[in-house]
Amino acid sequence: MNKYLMIFLCSVVTMLPRMVPLFVHGLDNMPRFLKKCMLLLPIASLGALIFPLALTDFGIQWYAGLGGIVAAFVSSFFRKPMIVSIIFALCATSLLLLV
Repeated sequence: MNKYLMIFLCSVVTMLPRMVPLFVHGLDNMPRFLKKCMLLLPIASLGALIFPLALTDFGIQWYAGLGGIVAAFVSSFFRKPMIVSIIFALCATSLLLLV
């Protein structure tokens, strides 16, 4: 497949969940749970793309990716800012790669 076509199609698929609420009327009457799900959809799709790569990218040291995921999860569980979660995940992954 042509790489430019692939980039275009990926951008369209990413943009759709963000553009649909602008053009669909009646979203103000949606239940609160459904509104929250719509807000979290782009984050969830990004997580679905990144999670498998974090486990398979390090080859035999797969535990480094898992350690980074666990560190990010723990710091976000305690409601730390996003930059703190990112720094914790990077530090945990780096330390586990040194082992």
